[in-house]
Amino acid sequence: MPVVKVRLSSLSNSFPNIQLTEIIEKLPYIGLDIEGIDEKDEIVRVEFNPNRPDFASENGILRALRGLFEIETGLPIIKNIEESSYLINVDKTVAEIRPIIYGFVAKRENYLDEYEISQLISMQEDLHNGVGRKRKKASIGIHDLDHIVFPLEYTTVSKDFSFIPLDKQSEFTIENILNDLDTGKDYGYIVNNYDKFPLLFDSQKNVISLPPIINGDMTKITTNTKNLLIEVTSTATKSAHDILSILSFELHDMGFKIYYMRSYSPFEGMIKAPSLNPLKMIVPVDYINKILGLDLSNEDIIKYLQKSRCSGKNMDNDIECIVPSYRIDIFNPIDISEEVAIGYGIYRFNTSSPPALYFSGKKHINSKIFNNIREILIGLGYIEIINTNIISRKILDDFFLKEKNNNLVGIGDSKNSEFEVLRNSLIPSIMSTLAKNIHEKYPQKLFEIGKTFQIQNSEVKEEWFLGATIAHNNADYTQIKSVLESLIRYCFNKDINTPGFNFEYYINGHSAKILLNEIEIGNIGEIHPQVLDNFKLRTLVSAFQINLDSLIKILNLTKMKYL
Repeated sequence: MPVVKVRLSSLSNSFPNIQLTEIIEKLPYIGLDIEGIDEKDEIVRVEFNPNRPDFASENGILRALRGLFEIETGLPIIKNIEESSYLINVDKTVAEIRPIIYGFVAKRENYLDEYEISQLISMQEDLHNGVGRKRKKASIGIHDLDHIVFPLEYTTVSKDFSFIPLDKQSEFTIENILNDLDTGKDYGYIVNNYDKFPLLFDSQKNVISLPPIINGDMTKITTNTKNLLIEVTSTATKSAHDILSILSFELHDMGFKIYYMRSYSPFEGMIKAPSLNPLKMIVPVDYINKILGLDLSNEDIIKYLQKSRCSGKNMDNDIECIVPSYRIDIFNPIDISEEVAIGYGIYRFNTSSPPALYFSGKKHINSKIFNNIREILIGLGYIEIINTNIISRKILDDFFLKEKNNNLVGIGDSKNSEFEVLRNSLIPSIMSTLAKNIHEKYPQKLFEIGKTFQIQNSEVKEEWFLGATIAHNNADYTQIKSVLESLIRYCFNKDINTPGFNFEYYINGHSAKILLNEIEIGNIGEIHPQVLDNFKLRTLVSAFQINLDSLIKILNLTKMKYL
């Protein structure tokens, strides 16, 4: 989960009549988790859900708290956005690559300080990773306005075009940027399949940005910056507008005056940004009360919406709910009910018993089998991990190399690129865990029992799997196979066969199928060097995975359904 730092002094100064301890205690009640308080640096570190990108900054959190404490309630409003002559002309050559570019200008009298710059950059990256889907869907440029001459031109250039990228002193060709710079290596795949590359110039032909890779150095923001250009390039109109809305309110809270900017393209005509129109939704009062188990009046519901920085209008049996444009996480009546609950106070809800009596049941045979597997592997020195069933598509791509993941089950309207699909294998999840634990001692022996999902015959098929890995400098096929054989023998008193077979994520000649009673139930092998490199692992890894549903069926254990 992303983390944001909030200064204790900002909390105290924003709510001078409220004890700091009370303010901090209320943070979880607006959907934040307290990771820790650093009294030396005088900050509190809080985790926020990626579906609330407005919480990616101190200002966004203060904005929500002001509503909860009834300092400011109702819709936050940016008054009097200034008209301007700022213009971006879009060339038709960007049509197939990244056709959308919107932006706005923000000005104030005071220069940015170091903390403000760090907050902006942190928020930019959180937006990249969330709404922007790791820049694939949208990317953001934040620039020093005073180094830019309008109008701007958004067009394409060849890979041998050169300019000075951010934080560099000499020119690089676009090809060099993609091959040699870290940002190019990380995000170059987004544009690598094209012959031309998107570039944003000013009227003096100075390079402002190479989206979605890197900005030009000329417009770098520093403590000598007080006026900003914000530009967003995207493949989706809504994503671009959402990002600009979040950043508009952020900069407004920082004391900036917001100015409209227009984009003229052959695809959309003239577009003025930012667009900050609130979302309106009609929700029945009875629905809200049923969801929350309360008996609130129309006036109460409107009051609690206002404490959540939303608003509402009384329509007899319904409420017209009005949501600020930066609240891109709100879609339907259940989201509105949650906002009412936050305004009402989560801490005010009472616990209650279920309406009916429930009796203890019996263990399913799977529980017994899985526990036996756990005991054996733990006895062999393995540690059990639990990963989410929802995973990043990139993690699967990094593991399966050339294999196509056409059977994946996607997640609709995901707000975070880390949670895009349901996994179809456990080993990529375990590899991701190994990648996050490179600072720990080796050998690392991990296993997981979990579900996999894939589409078969137009239906979603769920299956229980076991995945196990061993990571250290001498991890090999023989070592992981001995673990597998011991597990099957001690758990089920059976022997397995492992005929050689080349899987593209294992090293050729060092992998095999796993057969039980001559039926395939999994695979085993040494992880391919390219996969190790994809996960940035600097040690060898061997792994096996078993379809536990198939194993149980083969051993005819389903007759003993409950124990």
